[in-house]
Amino acid sequence: MSLINTRVAYGWAAIALHWISAAGVVALYLLGERMEEAPDRAAKLAAQNLHVSVGMLLVTFLVARLLWSAAQPQPRPLERNRWLRMLAHAVQGLFLLMIAVLVVTGPLAIWSAARPILVLDLFSIPSPFPIRIDWLHEACETVHGAATKLFWPLIVLHVAGALKHLVVDRDGTLQRMLWVRGGGSA
Repeated sequence: MSLINTRVAYGWAAIALHWISAAGVVALYLLGERMEEAPDRAAKLAAQNLHVSVGMLLVTFLVARLLWSAAQPQPRPLERNRWLRMLAHAVQGLFLLMIAVLVVTGPLAIWSAARPILVLDLFSIPSPFPIRIDWLHEACETVHGAATKLFWPLIVLHVAGALKHLVVDRDGTLQRMLWVRGGGSA
C-alpha cells in the first residue's frame, strides 16, 4: 500500500488520519457525555480537563488530515447513483462543519470565562480575554452543545452508507478506508 492516495485508492496516511480522527471525535463525544453526567464538581472538572486535552491534541490530527487531503488526489467515487453521492458529500460536509464549530466554540467557551486551556497539565494556552465575557461564554456553550446533537444522526448515516456499500453494492468502498484491499482498489 502506498503512502499517498491515487485515483483508485486511499494511501495509508489518509486512512490512518481518518481513523485517528474518527476515534478522537467519538472519544470526545463520550468524554463530553461523561462530563455532563458527572456526580460532583470535582468529577466534572476532571472530565472537562480530559475532554479539553484530548480535543486540543485531536486538533493537530484534524489539521494534518485536512492538509493531507487537500494535497492528495481523491479516489474516484464508486457510488454510481448521483443522489447517493450527493448525500455522502452532504454528510461529510456536515461532519466537517460540526467539527469546525466544536473546535471554535470549545476553546472560546473556556477563554471567554477568562481561563487558560490546560493541556494534560503539561502546558496551557492563555486566554486572550482578560475578563469573563458572559454573553460570549453562554453563546459558545449553547452552540457547542447544539452542534453535538448532529453527532449520532451523522454517524448513523455514515455507517448506513458504509454497510450499503459492503452488503448491497459489494463495490469495495469500505475496503478503501481499511488496510485491506478489495474490489475497486489497486
